Formats: sequence, structure tokens, C-alpha cells
Amino acid sequence: MSAILVAAILVGIVVAICLLLISIHNKHKREAMNNLLKHFSQLGTENNLNFSSQEVLNNCVLGLDGVNRKILVVTKEDGFYSSFMIDLNEVRSCTVKKMYGTIRVGDLKNHNLDQHLEKIVLQFEFNRKPSVEIVFYNNSDNHIYETQELEQKAKHWEAILSKMHTPLKNIA
Repeated sequence: MSAILVAAILVGIVVAICLLLISIHNKHKREAMNNLLKHFSQLGTENNLNFSSQEVLNNCVLGLDGVNRKILVVTKEDGFYSSFMIDLNEVRSCTVKKMYGTIRVGDLKNHNLDQHLEKIVLQFEFNRKPSVEIVFYNNSDNHIYETQELEQKAKHWEAILSKMHTPLKNIA
């Protein structure tokens, strides 16, 4: 009977330690996301932007100010924040692109094409500037089961921005 009691105590201790580690990880993740959102909000305020749509991705937040026709993108990598603004009046096209890794001959017989997917990006083409990408899915940061959901989010943004593609002065 005492061996069962010792085993139950050990299992309870292991479970408690695991739950504690998960709780700490979730707290750090939540704090990091709150800091990213705070930085995003601060930059939006500094640039007099009012966001009608927002999207929170892994380490990225993007927001659309439909009235001013601007998109603010804030990312956090290696502890540093970076941001850029996209003026929709300068955008020539906005499309969802899927980027695949190397596929060897015969790989598609045994594996699905999505298993070779590396990135899903929303790509902005400009008339006078280099193109810009917003990463929605990255195989090193996201699970393959998130592919479909993140692709739908990217296509949703593509649809919204395609409707806005016509300059405001031509709508009237």
C-alpha cells in the first residue's frame, strides 16, 4: 500500500511541476503579446491612425486605417520591435503567395504538397518601391494544422484590400 502512495505522490509532484511550467510559459507569452499590442497602439496613436480592422499573428500585428488608407505593421523579433507603414494609394497589387521548399522527385507520391509549405505571405507590390511581405504562416513558427486557418486570414485581408484598391477619388 505504501508503494502505491509513494507512486501517487511522485505522479502528483510531476503533474504539479508540469502545470507550473505551462503556467509560467503562458504568462510570458501573454506578457509578450500585451507588450506587442501596447507598442502597436502607441505607434497608431503617434501616426493619428484609427484602425477599422486588426490582425494579431504570431509575432506581428497589423491594422488597417480605412479612412487614411494605411496599414501599420508591427513585428517583434529577437526582443526588438520593428514597424512599417503601407500607404494603400501606392499599392499596385496585393496577393496571397504560398512559398514551398525543395521538393525532390517522387516526394509528392508519398507526401502532401502542404508538407513542403514554408510560408504564406500577403505580398504588396508597389509602382516605385520594392515589394513588401507580411508573413501569416511560417513553418518554423506555426504548426502545419494552422495552415488552413492562416491562409484563410491572409485571403480575407487580400479581399478587403482588393476592394479598397480603387483610389478614393475615382469612387465618386
